[in-house]
Amino acid sequence: MDNRPLHADEAVQAWQTWRLLDGAGYRYDPLDRHGPWLYFGSAALHRFTGGEAADYDDHAARIFVLLAGVATLALSAWGPRWAAGTTPWVGAFAVALLALETLSSLYHTYFVQEAWLALWVWAFFWVGLRLAGQTEVRARDVFGLGLLAGLAQTNKEITPLYLGLAALAGWAAHGGRWFVPRWSTVGWGVAGFLLPVGLFYSSFGSHPAGVLDAFRTYGLQAARLSESPHTYPWWHYLRTLGVLPTGGPRWGQYLLLALALAGVVESLRPQANRAHRAVAYFTVSLLVVHSVISYKTPWLMLTPVIGIGLLAAQALAWLAARGRWAAVAAVVVAGATVAQCWQVGRLALDRYPGDARNPYFYEQTPRAFMRLPDRIAQLEENLGRPLRIAVFSPEDAWPLPWYLREHATVGYMDDVPVNLGDWDMVVWDTQWGEGPWTGFDDRVVEYVGLRPNGLLEISIASPVWEATFSPLP
Repeated sequence: MDNRPLHADEAVQAWQTWRLLDGAGYRYDPLDRHGPWLYFGSAALHRFTGGEAADYDDHAARIFVLLAGVATLALSAWGPRWAAGTTPWVGAFAVALLALETLSSLYHTYFVQEAWLALWVWAFFWVGLRLAGQTEVRARDVFGLGLLAGLAQTNKEITPLYLGLAALAGWAAHGGRWFVPRWSTVGWGVAGFLLPVGLFYSSFGSHPAGVLDAFRTYGLQAARLSESPHTYPWWHYLRTLGVLPTGGPRWGQYLLLALALAGVVESLRPQANRAHRAVAYFTVSLLVVHSVISYKTPWLMLTPVIGIGLLAAQALAWLAARGRWAAVAAVVVAGATVAQCWQVGRLALDRYPGDARNPYFYEQTPRAFMRLPDRIAQLEENLGRPLRIAVFSPEDAWPLPWYLREHATVGYMDDVPVNLGDWDMVVWDTQWGEGPWTGFDDRVVEYVGLRPNGLLEISIASPVWEATFSPLP
């Protein structure tokens, strides 16, 4: 969790959580950010463990997402057997595969909404699948299903699509049959849904309009989809999963994908367990829908990747049930698959996290970026006062605002002031071309990477530099 700086999107989420911890409150913005669960949950966990705003950092933020990852592994081990009576092999293989699968490992330590969204959606899937096999559904069951749907909604706007696909998958796996709650219990489901939605989107009653904004956001966001920089062709996720080359090492987890494909084929047998068939329908539908939708980011693959792991586990469990030696073969194949996932994860997460060729990341902040906040701290320590810093970037050079959140003397600007030379440090994003360095001949210049193919040019006043480093003769 600590081997890379926060991505720009992570930093925005962490900054909002830090503001909440610092007493600034939170109001849902239907034009920006996603749902509020991440902020309130992370802030609550940090407070519960004795933390405060001053010590909320990268590690504290990512711990909350890791918690969702641990819960997802537990759910993957328990859900199939609880919902549809699968063999224990399924849960055991699923945990082994997903614990070291590269994309799952990454985005369960990545401070965005996807990890908790995936957890609540898969919990909804398993509970719904169990209820689908019952002749009579109690009010508390419907309430619980509505509660899980509401918790998923407090994470991200794509939730209704995910829940609809999950329900359709369960319906199809049961041959077109699905539980229909009595009208007397429907209200309990609505109440379960509205409870977390009302609490979190209203900021626990301090901003009631946030509940309306939670639904108004769909129209507002749809109007902005054409402006998104995340637009890619249908086959883009074949690159994310390492099937199509992106350059550099072999990124694909080919054994895992082959096992998942075998799991899909095996699910079509008439004797297949209904949970197996439902997972196949749900996972394939998620992959198809995300391929059709032009808006794409690698973390959107987290929910379907959990399904890929479950399908691979189903294939291994089917093999293990063929006999003693078949079980040995299944364990060997599982070990080889886990080893390949571990190797790809080591390359993607440890060795090349900031590499533009790495398909598991999107414009990841390189490790060398941390030289900038470290340099600022070094100069301030010897200067004895905060630096006056001017930042020029089309996107405020995120994650820099997160790492300078305690600095009151930082300005994020669009226009170059006439007194630019009076600033101790000027940070210029080279996306805007050549910097305004006329008359800056006596300043020290350094360069720091912001993201792949993105460079910050740092201009430091000579007196500030020479308070730390001896002047040249």
